[in-house]
Amino acid sequence: MTERPAGDQSPRPASLKQWKARLQWFNSTLPRNSKLTSGKTWNQPQAGEWKQFRIYRWNPDDGLNPRLDTYWIERKSCGPMVLDALIKIKNEIDPTLTFRRSCREGICGSCSMNIAGTNTLACLKAIDDVRGIVKIYPLPHMSVVKDLVPDMTNFTPSCSPSNRG
Repeated sequence: MTERPAGDQSPRPASLKQWKARLQWFNSTLPRNSKLTSGKTWNQPQAGEWKQFRIYRWNPDDGLNPRLDTYWIERKSCGPMVLDALIKIKNEIDPTLTFRRSCREGICGSCSMNIAGTNTLACLKAIDDVRGIVKIYPLPHMSVVKDLVPDMTNFTPSCSPSNRG
């Protein structure tokens, strides 16, 4: 068995069958014929306390494969939640980063994403709760529209009042 990379907190399947199922499930939500590649590194750290974020990026309009971009955030200049870091990255480092957000209180669910191997809300996930690198992906069970934005086409109708039992 291979060693886990430093900071990797993702749950591990117990059997080869579970590994294959997870891989098939994840590949089915990636853009067709895609292969995840390394992306750009932004804002290399200077002196001080910094946190590294690796964020899934994919733009359907450029025809390129999905990539993982690396961003560095100085902790003292950022709020405590992962959503704070994403907003800081979008406002100050890379305005092309795309994600959803709305209430910032864990009610609406619009900032749902996979953070450190767990599907959660970015507004409720504290940066300090993630040891090592903060890895952020779109929800793995949904198709990707762009970057961290899942396709809600099939989800929204199931939440309408007429479909609530």
